[in-house]
Amino acid sequence: MIGVMFFIAAFNLSLNYFRRSREASWSFTIMLWLYITIHCYTAGGIFAPGILSQTSVILTAGFLLGRRGGLAIGLSTIVADFGLAYLEIKGLLPIAAVEHDPISRWFSAIIPFGTILVLQYYAVNHMRNSLISLQKEIIRRKDAEIIKDKTVYDLGGREKELKDYKYALDISSIVSITDVDGHFTFVNENFCKISKYGAAELLGQSHSLLWSGEHPAEYFEGLVSAMQEGKSYRGEFCNKAKDGSFYWVDTTIVPFLNEEGKVYQYMSINRDITRKKNALEQIRASEERYKAIIAVSNTGAWEYNVDTNQVWYSAQYFAMLGIEKPDGVWEDTEGKSWVDRLHPDDRERAVEIFDKFLLEGTTELYESFFRMRHKNGDWVWIWSRARRLHDKDGNITNISLGTHTDISERVKAEEKIMESERLIKKITSQVPGNTYMFEIEESGKPNILFVNRGNEDFNYTTSLEDISRDGNKVLEVWHESDRALLHEKMKEAYQSEAPISFQYRIVVNDRIRWRWLQAVPEKNEQGKVVWYGATRDITTLVDYIASSEQILFDISHVLRRPISSMLGITSIINEGDLDHEELLYFARQLHPVAKELDKFMIELNRVYEQKRQINSLNIDFSSLVDKRNSLFKQVE
Repeated sequence: MIGVMFFIAAFNLSLNYFRRSREASWSFTIMLWLYITIHCYTAGGIFAPGILSQTSVILTAGFLLGRRGGLAIGLSTIVADFGLAYLEIKGLLPIAAVEHDPISRWFSAIIPFGTILVLQYYAVNHMRNSLISLQKEIIRRKDAEIIKDKTVYDLGGREKELKDYKYALDISSIVSITDVDGHFTFVNENFCKISKYGAAELLGQSHSLLWSGEHPAEYFEGLVSAMQEGKSYRGEFCNKAKDGSFYWVDTTIVPFLNEEGKVYQYMSINRDITRKKNALEQIRASEERYKAIIAVSNTGAWEYNVDTNQVWYSAQYFAMLGIEKPDGVWEDTEGKSWVDRLHPDDRERAVEIFDKFLLEGTTELYESFFRMRHKNGDWVWIWSRARRLHDKDGNITNISLGTHTDISERVKAEEKIMESERLIKKITSQVPGNTYMFEIEESGKPNILFVNRGNEDFNYTTSLEDISRDGNKVLEVWHESDRALLHEKMKEAYQSEAPISFQYRIVVNDRIRWRWLQAVPEKNEQGKVVWYGATRDITTLVDYIASSEQILFDISHVLRRPISSMLGITSIINEGDLDHEELLYFARQLHPVAKELDKFMIELNRVYEQKRQINSLNIDFSSLVDKRNSLFKQVE
């Protein structure tokens, strides 16, 4: 019996050692109950269970197994007692072979009392340990509660942060979510705006609804590969909106994986780059136009970076020099830079102008004319122009963009024009008078395009170059009273586009000379009116006409007095009945009048002859006089 007790103790302590406390509680209770109830009877009743033994077992069960466990053991004990009592009445139990003596009774009493004491000690010790464990559990739960509260707070903050992220993403981006088959399950407001579809029209539809057809099938190979591997993908796509318009998006597609690592949906985050694409297209078109203009305009382009000392050339730049090279940055490996190709007579001046342009850092246009050697040895006239580029802040950079234009044919044409101009000037220099070609501003100011002085002694002292630069320089020699006449006539000609013809005076060396300006208008190829004309000196003509006017005045006024006297005397003689003495008297009065008239006629003829001799016309008017007729008709 003691061995059985040690077995029970060892077995249940082992269960507790391996942290099987619940199993040890049930095992210990059942074994103790069987030990006390069953084995005592089978041993012949030597330790027949009494109320104390059974009470100790029930208390043990209640303590170890709880209220329900104690109740179950108690009910089992009652059933077992009635069952064993029935067996004993029927004589089915063995007859007790051992008589009770004081020692056996002591054992039978000490066992339940000892059990109760052990349980009491265990209960106190267990309660203390339970209280300690409870305290630890309370502290652990408080710590867990704090951690939970902190976790909940963190989760709340994280949730708000995620909401903020979502809000920011919805505001700034075009977002959609599709399932693995490419059907929309979510679209944000921006997605609806750019696609011009409503959310209800998109949800459940395939993403192919937006395909524009702008991309070939191979364009999507990278996307398909990334989706199959469950990787994110970024690319640019052209989509078609509901109204048929196209828009471009920079798209990042992110796959979402489930617990098994399989994709269950895709999130697409898009950015509208339509303006960027349009701008790039405009830049591309501008570059194409620029290249086309360069190709057809016989103009070569170049770009020089002072910092890197590298020069980019266009193919046309080389072509005009007979060199076949494509666009690009070419190192000067042959020692044939643009300076080496310059004509010796142009080199110093051209380099000086270009270096000054680089050093000054100006925004002004660089412009230079020089000759460069062609591959065949000929010289090509180049018109070089350039400007310094600006950065995004408007500051001048060290990069210059320029062009070279072949103007050889133009130079030849200009040389021909200059030769023609020299010839015209040579011819017109022998013309008595000034020749002009001029335009007229609305204010009446003439812009002299061409002028030549002629061979007259009385002329402008201002150089022809100054007159060409400022048409008002011609007023330098104009008579002060006639200066307003120039602007008046010019304004009239500008408005009417009619020929110009008027006379004016100039003052040269304190002498007044008369000029006659005549010009006819003609429209050039640009539709501008240009006047071509000349001035001539009419001083001699004016003097001759003035002399004639003076003679006529003298005839009509000075001769009038003696003639009137003669008419009066002859009227008295003709009308009166005069005697010989009266006739003689009037005859004597008529003689001095006739002598006065003769004297005046002689003086008039002398003055006229002098005027005719000093004029520069050198015309013999005598041959033009009809001596058989008179300007005055015979009075009947």
